[in-house]
Amino acid sequence: MITLLLPLLASLQITATQNLMGSLLRNSVPQDNTWKTIYVQQRVDHFAFDQASNERRFSQKILVNLDHWKPGGSLFFYTGNEGAIELFAQNTGFVFDIAPAFDAAVVFAEHRYYGVSMPFGSLNESFSDWTKSRYCTVEQALADFADNIVWLKESYLNKSDTPAITFGGSYGGMLAAWMRAKYPSLVQGAIAASAPVWMFPGMAQDSTLPYEIITGVFRDALPECPVKIAQSWDQITELGKTKTGRTQLSNLFHTCKPLDRDGVAALATWLNGMYFDMAMVNYPYPTSFLAELPAWPVKEFCRRTNGSEDVVTAIAAGAQMYSNYTGKVKCLDLDSDPAGDLGMTGWEFQACLEMILPISSDKSVDMFPDEQFDLKAYVSYCEQRWNSTARPFWLKYFFGGMDGYDYSGYSNIFFSNGKLDPWAAGGTAVLDEKFCLSDCPNVLIEEGAHHLDLRSSNPADPESVLDARKQEIEAIKRWTDRSGRKVEL
Repeated sequence: MITLLLPLLASLQITATQNLMGSLLRNSVPQDNTWKTIYVQQRVDHFAFDQASNERRFSQKILVNLDHWKPGGSLFFYTGNEGAIELFAQNTGFVFDIAPAFDAAVVFAEHRYYGVSMPFGSLNESFSDWTKSRYCTVEQALADFADNIVWLKESYLNKSDTPAITFGGSYGGMLAAWMRAKYPSLVQGAIAASAPVWMFPGMAQDSTLPYEIITGVFRDALPECPVKIAQSWDQITELGKTKTGRTQLSNLFHTCKPLDRDGVAALATWLNGMYFDMAMVNYPYPTSFLAELPAWPVKEFCRRTNGSEDVVTAIAAGAQMYSNYTGKVKCLDLDSDPAGDLGMTGWEFQACLEMILPISSDKSVDMFPDEQFDLKAYVSYCEQRWNSTARPFWLKYFFGGMDGYDYSGYSNIFFSNGKLDPWAAGGTAVLDEKFCLSDCPNVLIEEGAHHLDLRSSNPADPESVLDARKQEIEAIKRWTDRSGRKVEL
């Protein structure tokens, strides 16, 4: 089970997967949104006080846009997640859209151990042994961002009283929320989109809910669609038992090389990830967030599966839409890195030792094979893989959450989740009642997939996302309000 589950967890989370996986992110914000690239010398270890630790630094990349900044305005700070920071700047157009109204400086800060912000020079060297990889933690990343905000306010903008609003989607959304929670003197409010903050071990969540949400999305597109998907798993397994069947699968899915038994297992894992990803990016207009896809890709996938009575042939036809919608891809390469510029090494490390997100599937309630998450086995695998000690319950204790560890001391965090997004299963949308001290709007976007509200405005945007953005703007107005200053949109 573990050999299947670990790469699946690593490749699905993205927000980012998130993620969270896929080809280059592009074309989400207007092309005139540009930024200046700055490298700051960042501490490797924020929590040691000896001279040697203080002198050990690395170059952290941040992107700065001051097109609309005016003294007295705000600082919009995106807390970078698991990948090169440009990927998130290119897909968070909402921040740029509203910056003029708040006279805001816009900053995207790269997360340590991703992109080029490597504490020990290169990716391989930074993860070469536990003495170097051990600084890849949420706590260290938040401290990086805190240092960034202090430097930006006091030195770069030369305006120490500038109100800062953090933004983030998926893992970045968690970081945005946690920045407000842990550094309230630096951050006046947070927009946390599609942030599964209550998905960690020990929290009262149904681990099968992500796959139930995905199944519902496909069922809404075409009722018989998840039925075919559910039937396909056993049929693919049976075909994989013979050379003739494997050849048939290779031809149907246009794989780059003939499938052997391991290749059939890799194909099943790829399909599992494809369904997860497709639900995440089920946007109302064409995008290239994880792959080149049409508007409402789940509906298009299901339409294509309706052309054949043979289940595996039907699934292969739909899969072609995801893997090669443009017709420019020669074959399906199951050995390639599906994450493109997203940082799978760093995320595998984090998802193993600290950011453990238990996900199970149950064929009695969803369209996937039974797969029960085994925390003990998962931790054992991860500790051996990284020669480190996992702390599966630490984030529950450190940040709080469900099951008695609440957010009662937190304020000024706007949580948004998409009803079509599998990661909403671990988000705050599962609660109706008040769960924080004050001003924590909790919005479920009816036609929203993964952090759709953070993307640039589009004529095809559904009313539910337009309403969510209006509420986010109103929240930012409250948090940045200063006597005598008007914000007009």
